[in-house]
Amino acid sequence: MRRITLLLFQLFLALFAGYAVLYDVPNEYLIVPLLCLVCMFFLGRHQSVSPKGNQQKLVLDG
Repeated sequence: MRRITLLLFQLFLALFAGYAVLYDVPNEYLIVPLLCLVCMFFLGRHQSVSPKGNQQKLVLDG
């Protein structure tokens, strides 16, 4: 996946988590926002999103 696609998906997850907290989507223990935040964390650690991965590729190519 492209970097911009992953970043947009993270934005969607953040908005959905905020909506779930504010409008009380039927989740008694706030499991939906927690899962959204966990997914955002793992997407942020994906190689194509993290700037470290891109810098390492540039160093290896040079």
